[in-house]
Amino acid sequence: MKLSPLLMALAVPVLGSCTTDRLASLQTPGPPLFDVSQNIPLVYDVENTGADYAKPFFPSFDQLPSIRILPDPFRSFAGGPAGLSFASWSRRRAEIKAAIENYEIGPKPDPADVAVTATFANDTLTVVVTRESNGRSLALRSRINLPSGSGPFPAVIGMTFFGSGGTGSLPSDIFTSRNIARIPYYHDQVTRYFASNHAGDPYFYLYPEYNVGNGNVGQYSAWAWGVSRLIDGIQIAARQGSLPIDVSHLAVTGCSYAGKMALFAGALDERVALTIAQESGGGGAPAWRVSHAIEPNGTVEKIDNTNYTWFMQGMRAFSADNVYKLPHDHPELMAMVAPRALLVTGNTDYTWLSNRSAYVSARAAQEAYRELGVRDRFGFYIDGGHLHCAVPTVERPVIEAFVDRFLLGNNVTTDVQIHPYPDLDYEGWMPWSLRSDIGQLLAGGALTADQAAGLGDKLNAALASIAAGKTTPALNQLDAFVNQVNGFVRIGALTPEQGAALVAKVNSTQARLGA
Repeated sequence: MKLSPLLMALAVPVLGSCTTDRLASLQTPGPPLFDVSQNIPLVYDVENTGADYAKPFFPSFDQLPSIRILPDPFRSFAGGPAGLSFASWSRRRAEIKAAIENYEIGPKPDPADVAVTATFANDTLTVVVTRESNGRSLALRSRINLPSGSGPFPAVIGMTFFGSGGTGSLPSDIFTSRNIARIPYYHDQVTRYFASNHAGDPYFYLYPEYNVGNGNVGQYSAWAWGVSRLIDGIQIAARQGSLPIDVSHLAVTGCSYAGKMALFAGALDERVALTIAQESGGGGAPAWRVSHAIEPNGTVEKIDNTNYTWFMQGMRAFSADNVYKLPHDHPELMAMVAPRALLVTGNTDYTWLSNRSAYVSARAAQEAYRELGVRDRFGFYIDGGHLHCAVPTVERPVIEAFVDRFLLGNNVTTDVQIHPYPDLDYEGWMPWSLRSDIGQLLAGGALTADQAAGLGDKLNAALASIAAGKTTPALNQLDAFVNQVNGFVRIGALTPEQGAALVAKVNSTQARLGA
């Protein structure tokens, strides 16, 4: 049997790793889905590398299948096998973007319809965005805190509605001590956080066809658009020579509602090199499906009870068990940041943040990063013992490591996973991670190419059935996968421990599917 492209991609040497639960796990990345010799970029110089791809066709709500696991981040909505080349990631990422806009936040307008001008004077950047189709304008103003010297300086953009710190809820000295510029993003200059009526907001003056009340757009779409236009202005002023900012080393950050804002901004703009989404809660890092499945109603933010000015009204259709009809979930939102860097945090002292769901979601995003070959560009830190949006001393070294590596280019470790959930099952939510498991067994010599390909075929068949909402065939195909694994154990190709690990993951998935 010919080895499939998937298993060829995964058949690379695997180095050892170590894990802890409450302490940082500084692991060597597992086998990459994509060839790391391709020199995968750390950042891009355009907002959306997939802008030219046609949007996928999305069926009506009634025709959407029910998917009771976290969707495979590499499987196209059009069906067929997962797209397993680095070149295909841009297309797949564009599909995920289209789904998030279609079902959650509404469209983020194409910048082709706007003209942007920028000036930097008296420490203030002024960005004027004029919509060419109607002549209306919107202005963004940020007082930029520049370090001493001539630059150019890396910069952090902090989500805020007041103040001039420019670092969100992160301690400013993390950045000032490293000569990093600080740029506040005043989101109320786009659409107001505290308002009962948004008709008069600058963004909705610019785009009168969008309206929070009518439900065709949510504020996170508008806020992410605003961050992108601010970055446009930074680029323009930097090219003019008036603003000494290194536009290839930009970060975004925020906490709580602003943590969601930072996550959407970083996911939707590929010019952001580092995203730090702090304690973002439901609608941010946590997966909608997982929150619904494992948390009692009313205890955490779910689709049923989120803020419907933030998200489009149409997302209400996915409340309760209908959440499983959502074609994507938030591990894919986080995966959209890849191959750029992402750090997400939680806080177990605040149940509302849905920290257990954030952990499962982070594990799934971590696997997507691993399959892309850039696992060390993603980290998560879920702890407690401090106020909401506070940064305890013990957490600082992790944040500093991400800043040092992705804004300053220092060679430090950023493959971090800190959490208090050693017994929380996450593997059943992501059976597509069995691809990497098979690849490791192939790379380690436990399985031959034919044996690995046979398991891969059964796995792919099961994943295709799950994606189509065909539970019974999926269960049968997973049973066939288990039977083959047990057969390999009987003939000594796999150790009992290796076989048990694969079977346990399948059994957990079958339980998730309702077996």
